[in-house]
Amino acid sequence: MKTMHIISLGCSKNLVDSEHLKGVLLQGGLRYTETAEAADILIINTCGFILPAKEESIDTILQASKLKEERRVKSLLVIGCLSQRYREELKKELPEVDAFFGVEEIKDIARYLLHQDAVAAPRSLMTPGHYAFLKIAEGCNNNCAYCAIPLIRGKQVSIPLDKIMKEAEYLAQQNVKELIVIAQDTTTYGLDLNDKTPLRDVLTALDTMDAFEWIRLHYTHPAHFDPKLIEVINNSKHILPYIDIPIQHIYKDVLRAMHRGRDGQHIRSLISRLKQDIPNLALRSTVMVGFPGETNAAFNELLNFIKEIQFDRLGGFTYSPEEDTPAEILGDPIPAEVKQERLEMIMNAQQQISLEKNRALVGTMQTILIDQYDKISNDSYGRTYRDSPDIDNRVVIPGKLETGKFYEVMITDALDYDLIGEARKQGSKEARKQGSKEGSKQGSREAKKLGRWELTIDN
Repeated sequence: MKTMHIISLGCSKNLVDSEHLKGVLLQGGLRYTETAEAADILIINTCGFILPAKEESIDTILQASKLKEERRVKSLLVIGCLSQRYREELKKELPEVDAFFGVEEIKDIARYLLHQDAVAAPRSLMTPGHYAFLKIAEGCNNNCAYCAIPLIRGKQVSIPLDKIMKEAEYLAQQNVKELIVIAQDTTTYGLDLNDKTPLRDVLTALDTMDAFEWIRLHYTHPAHFDPKLIEVINNSKHILPYIDIPIQHIYKDVLRAMHRGRDGQHIRSLISRLKQDIPNLALRSTVMVGFPGETNAAFNELLNFIKEIQFDRLGGFTYSPEEDTPAEILGDPIPAEVKQERLEMIMNAQQQISLEKNRALVGTMQTILIDQYDKISNDSYGRTYRDSPDIDNRVVIPGKLETGKFYEVMITDALDYDLIGEARKQGSKEARKQGSKEGSKQGSREAKKLGRWELTIDN
């Protein structure tokens, strides 16, 4: 029996694609290995969003090529966004790769590897198992000036609600406890469907499924955020008061040049309403520095805005020009060192915000979902409701706790981004809902917020 391994790079949307491919190949008779070195077939699902993502994909392919040269891997496939966009160029530059496939070509990949048509199969999770991503749409209609996603994945295609619920039911059967709802832009879900099903109907339907104790919403666009979502979140049983809303910038001229659809005043008003109307809201955002036309005054307004708002989580990245995007004609006039300096200023500001918020949580009891146990350090790692996996903060708890379970943890110390705690007991289902919907009663409203800078790539 041939073995395979999949390396999935980039965003969570890519990871879902990898999981669907893995399920099809397992159904076709291949066996999955946990390491690339042990696989006969190595598949790299690439990201091609911005320059650092492209570089990571190329570096990974080159490393994998060495395994093939050493005959530790027999077949090397490159798939996904980078391959979709630069397939012919990659074929010329990387002859050691056996085949290239773009996005949404699972059937072609299966036919190439299995020598037969793909058989429908459920996705095979590549997350720890107690959390999973639920993709509700593919593609994007926003056409942000800097973004190549519409060129790679096309216009938005929303998945009908009945198919979403079928996928959710399968994930519930896999004992998934936390469901993370994703798309390139979740807030425009349903606009392309005949019945125009809105995002709030999707969330309301998912909330009826008690198998998911936490439901988390990602990738909401500030220009399309439906105020009615506030009521859905507040009245739900399982939807967390956590919203990921990438603003990218706040300066009006930069937002206009980015084609973001709304100005800074709209963003300010929306965030103010969200923070006022959703109790204990954890707000994540992403910003870009160095976009053409970002003057010192424009950057300073962004920096001051971050200090003012004090996001609970914050990602940041520098602008890089992408071929065939509307912003390409603007060039790349801001020097790399200036862009990096601005990013570091954002990072330093958020780091201080995060430390202050973390210190405010010391002495409070928090409900923690355990993601991992490290045998070497004898520490368990978990998350509060404020934290999405891989991109947000962690709570470090000495000793072995059961992965995928909730615990009540006393916070004893605070680092810049992470918290230190002591487990007191395994959390009840009622306590978990109370902890996520209301926050700790031992802390002030400010103590319910955390911050973290991460190099993330959001829509």
